[in-house]
Amino acid sequence: MKLSPFHWGFEFYGVFDLEKSKEERGFDVVIGNPPYVRQEALGELKTYYQDAYKVYHGVADLYVYFIERSISSLNEDGIFSYIVANKWLRANYGKPLRHWLKRQCVEEVVDFGDLPVFQATTYPCIIRVSRNQPKSTFAVTEMETLSFTSLDEYVHEHHFAVNREGLDNSGWSLVDEKTQALLEKIRHVGVPLGEYVDGKIYRGVLTGLNEAFVIDAATREKLIAEDPKSEALIKPFLVGRDIKRYQPSESKRYLIFTRRGVDLQRYPAIEQYLLQFKERLMPKPKDWKGGKWPGRKPGDYKWYEIQDTIVYYEEFEKPKICWGNLCDEAPFTIDFESYYVNAPGCILNSSDKYLLGCMNSKLLWRFLQEIAAGRRGGFIEAKPFYVQQLPIRTIDFADTEDKSSHDKMVTLVEQMLALHERLKETMEESEKAMLQQQIDETDQQIDNQVYELYGLTPEEIAIVEGNSKK
Repeated sequence: MKLSPFHWGFEFYGVFDLEKSKEERGFDVVIGNPPYVRQEALGELKTYYQDAYKVYHGVADLYVYFIERSISSLNEDGIFSYIVANKWLRANYGKPLRHWLKRQCVEEVVDFGDLPVFQATTYPCIIRVSRNQPKSTFAVTEMETLSFTSLDEYVHEHHFAVNREGLDNSGWSLVDEKTQALLEKIRHVGVPLGEYVDGKIYRGVLTGLNEAFVIDAATREKLIAEDPKSEALIKPFLVGRDIKRYQPSESKRYLIFTRRGVDLQRYPAIEQYLLQFKERLMPKPKDWKGGKWPGRKPGDYKWYEIQDTIVYYEEFEKPKICWGNLCDEAPFTIDFESYYVNAPGCILNSSDKYLLGCMNSKLLWRFLQEIAAGRRGGFIEAKPFYVQQLPIRTIDFADTEDKSSHDKMVTLVEQMLALHERLKETMEESEKAMLQQQIDETDQQIDNQVYELYGLTPEEIAIVEGNSKK
């Protein structure tokens, strides 16, 4: 089959003819499904994109630039519509795109969430933009099913208006105006969590090869028996599914934590153990020209060292709030046992029980649902970029009422932690049922305390309690 070259400038000369007026140039309609190329594969092209596109971000997928290019290629009456992954709505790399789109005339967004529109899990949405002046609102439909006879009819019956100015560039929450007003209210009541904890939110440990560095209790005992000094490098280790809301830390996994600069020869048992993985642990040379590299990604680490620097490793040894990445409920707990946490799980350097109660409340869980990227099955990504936006109500300890509210929250959270500790230890089914009832009641008391702290009205509480998002 002979392929003929295609040149946009020649084939659509009138569209790109700079001698024509701006009103005469451009496409009437641009529709399609843009290519998806991850930022790692863009290489030196990033320099060009940075100079040429307003929506540039260092880790943006190629489709982001296609959106700007397509809309910019419309004539004055043109219409743009893409079916595209919805990650741009909330991901950090989508921030410049969201900022740019707020100045365009977005007409409609149809979000399919995690519905299986395609065989692959793509989380698609349809966005439609015109070259008209931006409007105060645009239509949004959150698709809850693919069982419809007409998409147009479904959208007509289920769409709602979203206020354009109410959209936050840190992430678009496509909700009705009442919910949007509630989200904006609690943003103003609190300060972002990242500010509240002075930025002390850290990602867990990325080893580059868990098979080598994560061991079980029997292997730990064997290594320590062979060389007692091994114990200094072996840390208790949690993966995401080990971390549960308000529950005490518990895991039978351990991490060989050979951080940067460790002298492995001082730990002969661990050195001998890791040697079996040496080929798969070798960092890829930056000038590698061969086929697929059998080891880890390029870096300035030695073959036996943890892949990431983890310069904040001492924070794992302190009391801390921790959580896993994928969650279908508020996932936060306090660890007092010096566990290290697996990436993409996270920690923040605080044992503040008042803070834990706020973070685990229905109110802030609803907020997190609205700003975080969704995943199949009702899960969301609790990445630092999203969690650091949680608005935390600060306490004025000079105010008697404020201090009283704080102390009541701390007491309730202490009760919750103690109840979960007892639930873990009991074997009696009747006692488990009684403890679970007490946990549910205490949870509701914490929620009520948070509603009071944030000044919610009964109507606003009904939005949180009565509309279980996703």
